[in-house]
Amino acid sequence: MKRSPRALLPVAGAGFGGLGVVLIVVGTFLPWFRSGSTRRDSYQAIGLIRFYRLLDGSPFDPLLTVWVGLTPAITLCVVAYALGLRRTAACVAGVLAVLTGTVATVAVVQVDDGGLLGVAGTGPAVTLTGSALVLLGAIGVLAGPGKHHSTSTANTTGGTP
Repeated sequence: MKRSPRALLPVAGAGFGGLGVVLIVVGTFLPWFRSGSTRRDSYQAIGLIRFYRLLDGSPFDPLLTVWVGLTPAITLCVVAYALGLRRTAACVAGVLAVLTGTVATVAVVQVDDGGLLGVAGTGPAVTLTGSALVLLGAIGVLAGPGKHHSTSTANTTGGTP
């Protein structure tokens, strides 16, 4: 039986989304901040921001807590997808991708090779790429046929004909 192109969207979406979540998680552990010759990942940078209380009282302060919860949240999306809650997983992953993509975009445009302090480009670039792939994947999963989609138009309820 030949599958319609729309029926292949969730499969392609899962592939793009799976690669994207891996890139997001890996990207958060790559260098985001540099100080002289020292490179720090996003979690180490958050530690410094909290230590020096740079965002205390700021509306961006809760973002630090959300960022630390990214890996567990992404893990829950993968588990939800594996349990058959594909659209729910795609929606949550899409929201996480918008969040990570926004932060990574802000960081990418701040990358500067000069000076002692600055934003390192590797982590934000990988995270941004992953975010774009997750969004593409989520759209594919959501645009595909639903769980109860039937390719047959025959009435399957009732007894034998």
